[in-house]
Amino acid sequence: MRAKLLFITGGLVGYVLGARAGRKRYDQIAAAATDLWNAPPVQRRVTEARDFGLELVGDVPGVILDAGKKFVSSVAGKTSQGSSRPSTSAASSTSTASSKKPAAKPGTTEDPSSH
Repeated sequence: MRAKLLFITGGLVGYVLGARAGRKRYDQIAAAATDLWNAPPVQRRVTEARDFGLELVGDVPGVILDAGKKFVSSVAGKTSQGSSRPSTSAASSTSTASSKKPAAKPGTTEDPSSH
């Protein structure tokens, strides 16, 4: 059904864009498309589809928010517990900082690892 609808839509768009009938025929086709879109049965189906989608997605934002809050609180709890222990990151960061190689200047093609 979807493939047929896309095929028909593509045919109509191709006809409208390629028609040599001029502006008058284009206006007729555009008016017919607008009338079809605004028809009560079509709008009823559009509303049903929108409501169905909202029902499926309705709880997702709340679930994501709750999961995010749990994650942040667990990370905050772990970092507050970790602050009472002695930190070894300062010693490891100085040893890695001295092993870093300088970056090449912008606009040059020199390989910084060749130093």
